[in-house]
Parts: sequence; C-alpha cells; structure tokens
Amino acid sequence: MHERNPYKIPPDFDSLAHAYPPLRPHITRTSDNGLPTVDFHDETAQRRLTQALLYRDFDIQLEIPSDRLCPPVPNRLNYVLWLLDIVSHTSSSEHLAQVHGIDIGTGASAIYPLIACRLSPNWHFVATDIDGVSLVSAQANIDRNGLSDHITLLRADPTGPIMVPLIQNTAASFDFSMCNPPFYASTEEATRTAAAKELLPSAVCTGADVEMITPGGEEAFVSKMVDESITHGQRCRWYTSMVGKQSSLTALVTLLRAHSITNYALTELVQGHTRRWALAWSFTDTRLPDDIARPSAPALRRLLPPRTTHLQPLRIAPPAGTIRHILSPLADEAVSISDAPGNKVCVVARQDTWSRSARRKARAALPDVDREKRMEGGAEEEEGTSQRQVLLVAHVWVEECMGDARESKGVQLVVQWKRGHDAQAFERFASHVGRKMREVTEAEVEA
Repeated sequence: MHERNPYKIPPDFDSLAHAYPPLRPHITRTSDNGLPTVDFHDETAQRRLTQALLYRDFDIQLEIPSDRLCPPVPNRLNYVLWLLDIVSHTSSSEHLAQVHGIDIGTGASAIYPLIACRLSPNWHFVATDIDGVSLVSAQANIDRNGLSDHITLLRADPTGPIMVPLIQNTAASFDFSMCNPPFYASTEEATRTAAAKELLPSAVCTGADVEMITPGGEEAFVSKMVDESITHGQRCRWYTSMVGKQSSLTALVTLLRAHSITNYALTELVQGHTRRWALAWSFTDTRLPDDIARPSAPALRRLLPPRTTHLQPLRIAPPAGTIRHILSPLADEAVSISDAPGNKVCVVARQDTWSRSARRKARAALPDVDREKRMEGGAEEEEGTSQRQVLLVAHVWVEECMGDARESKGVQLVVQWKRGHDAQAFERFASHVGRKMREVTEAEVEA
C-alpha cells in the first residue's frame, strides 16, 4: 500500500461500527482469536464497510445501486495518493492552486473524484461514463456531498472516443486523467475467472456487465487511450490508468515504447490478496522521482522507465562549495548553474557540454563570455525556459545516507533528473558529475 494509506493497518471494526452504526449488524468474530471482522463474501456487508470507511474517514455519504460495483476504499485511495504524488512533483505552484483532472468511467459511486476532492479541495474533475444508471447515481452522490461545483459529469459513447472532455472542449487542458477500465473481454471470460476464484478468500464482486466487460478487455481499452493521447499530447499532462493483469501492463509498456514515449511511470496497488498496477505517461519533459515511477518489485524490472536518480556513495563529505566547483567548467558553455531549495544546485543545460567531443565543439562554436554570467538563472529557468530548447534540468546535492547495521551514517552524491527527454544525456551527465566528485573526495582522503 501507499505509505500514506491509513489502511496499511486493518481498521478496528468495532470502532468503525461505533462511528457508522449501519455496519454493526455485519460485524462478526474470527474463529481463531475472536477479533471483529466482516464477511467479505456478503454483498451487503461489503457495501456497509465501504460506506462506513468513507463516512468516518472522508466525510462522504455514499449510495450505490444494488446492481452496480461497490468499490473497495483502500485500493481506490492508493491510486488517488499516487496521483497526488505525481501532480505535486511535476506541477508548478501556479498549477497546484487549481488542479483539473478527468475520471474515465467514474461509475455509480464517483469514488475517485469524491475522495480526491475531499483530500485536495483545490481539485476539480470532469468525470465520464457510458452507463445512464451509473451517471444518475454518481450525480446523486456528488450532490449529496456538496461537490457539484467541483465535479462535472459527461456521458460518453461506448463506440466513440474515450477522452471525451478533451474533444468536447478543445480549449481545455488537464493536469491528469485517471481510469479503472473494464477488466474482461467477454462474459465468458468473466465467468471463467469467477469460477477459478470461487474457493479463494476474495471479496464478492457486484459489478454489472457494463462496468466489467469491454471488447478486447482492459488491454484494448487502455491501448485506445494511448492512441488517443498521442493526438491530444500535452493538453493532458499525465494520462494514467489502473491495470488488473500484469500481462496487460507488459503489453501497454511495450506499446508506449513503440511510440517512443519514454516518460512514463509504474506503481503497484496492493490490498490484501489483490494486486493491481497503475500506469502513467506524459508528453511533457517533466520527470518523476524514481520512488514514484519505479516500484521495486523484481517482476517489473524489465518494464521500468529510465531512472531519474543517480546515487554515488562518497568516502567523506566534500568541502563546502565542491558541487559548484566541479560544475563551474560547464558554465562556460550552454549551461546555467544556480542554487535551488534544500542546499541543492540546479543545472539547466541546452546541450551536452560534459562529454569530451561535445566540449570541443562547444568551445569552437561559442564566443568567450564571462563565466560568472553563465552561473546565473538556473533556478528561474527550471519551470520556464519558454522559448529556449532545454536538453535537461537536474538537481545535484550531497546528503547523509545510512550504511548497513555495522556502519555509521555515510554521505552520497545525488543527481536527480528534473526535466528532459534524453535519458542517455542524463546518464552521461550524472556519470560526469559522479566522476568529478570522486576525484575531489579521493584527493581529500589522500591529503
């Protein structure tokens, strides 16, 4: 689960029932230790649990038709928290003042917009669905919770485009889109899967066919999203979707790479015995930290996007000003260097000046300009550089790091990729900075 998800620790069901009395009749006791729980195979108990968690923890009152999907709260919250991380790490303060998202297939609950707007009151949604029953229920839930000024519903055509809000309003732009796509390709597949899971300790599924089935299944649905996103480009900063099968995730990452979309991110969404994944991709050059974009699961290693953080352990802490010192020769070329928050140094590069061949070419092409003038403006340019092509933006700093149980704290150089499309350029830059830092610190050790 996400590190900020409070349901990493199972809820105290007695306490939850006290806060939401309709749950009380569905509390049972485990046979081994007598602790309170609920029967997850009981449809009514599952609905009351969802309603109780939303009521107590988010001040959300929810009603769902009996023949529509009842969403588990912890898993949905995982997805929302990951989106919060993506938006907060890749948006300017101006963007964060009012965030606009799309929820594709919002369902009868509209749970994603409801939770997101409760967590972040400055978020706004356009939510779509193809099912009239779900839209009526979703609107009632939105109105019931006083969020009609934050969430707008649109009806989509099941045979038409998926990214309806981008088509209906060609002037609109969004910070992200999210989706929990229909899982199955056919009724037969859904029936086979249900039979295979009959003896497993999974929760009952209350979804209607319109929510669970789409031609080609989730892989085809999200593949269509990818194709449409290429047309819309940066009008949506981050396109995202949940994925229920690892085979689908593999196919979708392969599709992104085939379209030369290298700025993407993965995460795992785990709830009990259920494991899901989420995929995000962007046509911007703003990069996410590795802890958001690259989960540590070994099974996903071949699917991961290019790394954005380069770590170099150091034998000693370098003298003050060392980072500026080793970067200053680059400032003679098309590179700006400045201070960034947190004792970091910001580097904005418009071309590769760190490889030997590149530096020779740059020296021959550029006039002799005072170096100090080039040691300005990096921080201001990090979010802007509107008319000038940027190869990469990176932050460089030194921080403490923990050794193993037998060692005390050490230090490490951190080079973090903030913007850019060229992963090889970042790797070369990080290697260059790491090599120069090692030379300085080793010389200090020898001295």
